Amino acid sequence: MKRLFSLIACCVFLSSAFAADVQLIVEQIDNQDLVDGNTYRVYAILPSADHTLHAVFADDDNDMAIETTGSFYQHPLGNSTTLDINPNVITIQPSLAYDSWLTIGAVDNVANNLWTAGIEDEQFNAGQALHVDDGAWFLIPTDERCKPDDQGKILLMQLTTTGTASGSLNFQGWDGNGEVWQSRGVTFETTSAQVFGCTDMDAVNYNMAASYDDGTCQFDNNEGSTTGSVTGNSISGIKNEGVTVFPNPVLEGQFNIQFAQQLDLREDNLIVEIFDQSGKRVMAEEITNQAVIGGNRVIIDHDLAAGQYTVNIVAGDFSDVAQVIVGR
Repeated sequence: MKRLFSLIACCVFLSSAFAADVQLIVEQIDNQDLVDGNTYRVYAILPSADHTLHAVFADDDNDMAIETTGSFYQHPLGNSTTLDINPNVITIQPSLAYDSWLTIGAVDNVANNLWTAGIEDEQFNAGQALHVDDGAWFLIPTDERCKPDDQGKILLMQLTTTGTASGSLNFQGWDGNGEVWQSRGVTFETTSAQVFGCTDMDAVNYNMAASYDDGTCQFDNNEGSTTGSVTGNSISGIKNEGVTVFPNPVLEGQFNIQFAQQLDLREDNLIVEIFDQSGKRVMAEEITNQAVIGGNRVIIDHDLAAGQYTVNIVAGDFSDVAQVIVGR
């Protein structure tokens, strides 16, 4: 007998799908001490700018769980999704801004067409874990919020918790050709949370606390105004600073390298070399312009053993070095 999400998938989405690589990144939000605990936002990073995300789901093969070692903050005027987050109420009740909720792309109920089915949220709304074995939160595939931002990210949830939050999620969407993809069992943990912001020290809005460049850097153009991008001195248009490797430590078979500026690899491919602690080169990869995601990020597949490694990144006259820890 077909279960609930299977019926939804038949009605709204295509039933067959190929696997796609989706990763999760966690942002730590400053909640101004208006609520107890820490506030985090969880994003899906899609394989390319042409991919869209339609559903976060659980079915017979893979359930979902969002858990915490403490409790989730739930505001009395909020609910389990952003459909009940009214920005006008936040002006009166500022702590509502840090409610725990589920979403696809929206931070409040403005132009928000989110649907839910089979989500039993009573425990979640009481501050406990959310477990789903047959349900989804989703958008109609043509909804604009199914598209990722310039960095390939789509917001999935906000969690305020007194403990460590973690979860396992399943996704479905379209690729650039309109083919259905799925990614199952993708995990996150708030211990790997990043502070989003501008990491380029030459930018006028440089954020010393930021560990993840969110593409917001602005630069003085010597005429009293600022612009959101800058051309570097290298032949690849990459400035020699602002490289971020995440997640770090690496617990899966992939990690990301993100650059503060947009990549232009039309003349020089990107060379990534990885060395172990003895100085032995254990991996090398050449990356073309077609493999760049969101203009400034590349994904590195690896089969490295657990340990600490040096990542050497070269393109034209640009070079940088990063340290990465691989755990298993």
